[in-house]
Amino acid sequence: MDDLESAPVAHGLSIVDMDEAAGKLVLKFEKDGRTITYDMRLGPKMETPPTPEELAANPELPTYQIDAQVLDANGQPFRMQMGGDAFIDASWAMPRVEGFDEAGRLADIRLMRDAVPAFRALELPEGLAELRLAGIEIGLGVDGLSEKPGAEIPANEAPVIGGGALAPQGLEFGGSAVVNWDYQIRNKAVALGLGDHTAVLLRGWSSSTNVVFTAASCNHGACAGASSMNTHCTMSGFRPDDGTHTRYFYSEPSGSTSQVSGGCSTEYAWDSGNNQHNCNDDAELQRDAIYNDSWQSTTAGPCSTRGFHNRSPGCH
Repeated sequence: MDDLESAPVAHGLSIVDMDEAAGKLVLKFEKDGRTITYDMRLGPKMETPPTPEELAANPELPTYQIDAQVLDANGQPFRMQMGGDAFIDASWAMPRVEGFDEAGRLADIRLMRDAVPAFRALELPEGLAELRLAGIEIGLGVDGLSEKPGAEIPANEAPVIGGGALAPQGLEFGGSAVVNWDYQIRNKAVALGLGDHTAVLLRGWSSSTNVVFTAASCNHGACAGASSMNTHCTMSGFRPDDGTHTRYFYSEPSGSTSQVSGGCSTEYAWDSGNNQHNCNDDAELQRDAIYNDSWQSTTAGPCSTRGFHNRSPGCH
């Protein structure tokens, strides 16, 4: 907290909590009477970081594994990401996506895009600079969020009032909830095209066919929402919500076991051989957890690969 004086407010961003030693940063972004909160944790360096060529083309790409959640004014997460195989903060878990005002939710999602210039201007201690890059990446990932091949998806625009200001925000408790789920598998070429880095984006949809919640894996490298990642495939159709308004992806929603489905718990190895795993194995686990809405073994199946698993898995 002593470093707060050296981290000034930047274009609507204000620091709520900062601990450089713990790699923790909490900020609020305010615009047109609305507020969203970023809660971020800095992890280790990526196992598959951007190449020098990628960084030369885009120096805003993160190179560390970062956990993040973006929350609305009521404290409900609507955007999450996991840098590695489990959250750094063990209290983080998939929320119940329910009881929100949908117009306000769409406005808050758009705020993440509006916050990009503020993150670009934000000054942070050197030890937390990567978290600034994560804020930029999250905001840029809003564009194209609801792309769904073969489906008629309406334009996802934030509501406007009068001269174009976002709807003013009070404590908004609405009756909206997620009713459908799907996922995208996103990837990029690594090792001179000899393999893929793969991550998964979970999307929660409202009855109005709006994306109202997203959760991304990063699998030790670029996150699913990163600008350096391409859409490998999109799940066919939707999986209906079972009334719990949550989904298996990071951790078991029921909390009845201590098992985590966020990623494999076997040792990481880039070539995924000898009972180890890589990002493609993590993505396969996450894909199946989402589609089946069930816990997946973190030690067997794709998590204990004996061969070279160098390519992204397909979609259901």
